[in-house]
Amino acid sequence: MSKSELSKQNVKATVHEAVNTDSELYKVGAVLTAAFAGGVGVWGIICLSSAFLSTDGPVALAKSLFGAITGSM
Repeated sequence: MSKSELSKQNVKATVHEAVNTDSELYKVGAVLTAAFAGGVGVWGIICLSSAFLSTDGPVALAKSLFGAITGSM
């Protein structure tokens, strides 16, 4: 039987930082969400201005909206 010997070895470990990657992905997601929300807002304003132009003004538009909701058109 032979005796086992324990030896001490120096081991170097490398740690890769993933923190910056996560925060950059959150930034991209926030920018894309804001861009889509802005696009929907612009589209809504265009549709509302088109409705104002096709009717005789905001009062007629409100009457048409009320009539469409109640079914009395």
